[in-house]
Amino acid sequence: MEELLQKMITYFEEHKCKNISLIDLTGDKRLAKYMFLVTMNGNLENKKFADQMREDFKMEGDIEGYNKGEWIIFDFDDVIVHSFIPSAREKYNLDKLWQNKKVNIAKQSKKSKK
Repeated sequence: MEELLQKMITYFEEHKCKNISLIDLTGDKRLAKYMFLVTMNGNLENKKFADQMREDFKMEGDIEGYNKGEWIIFDFDDVIVHSFIPSAREKYNLDKLWQNKKVNIAKQSKKSKK
């Protein structure tokens, strides 16, 4: 799992995602194990990012939220990725909702490289 998380962090950084947050959901059996929150500059950039993720991660089927491009959700079973435009991220404020479950990404990166 740590290898996948690090791969995704690197991917997000390479694709100029902003404000990358990792949320640890392992204590909640109803949800995925981890959730990423990332921000793209605008709707078109978010849709292009979604197209690239679909291709690079060999995703099939529809991606929720793609048509509007404001809040796009990718489901990788154990990992969920929420890609927002800035206004949608601020409006829904998942960062505040999950603030006690945030993982320090710098620590995650060091741990994964060992």
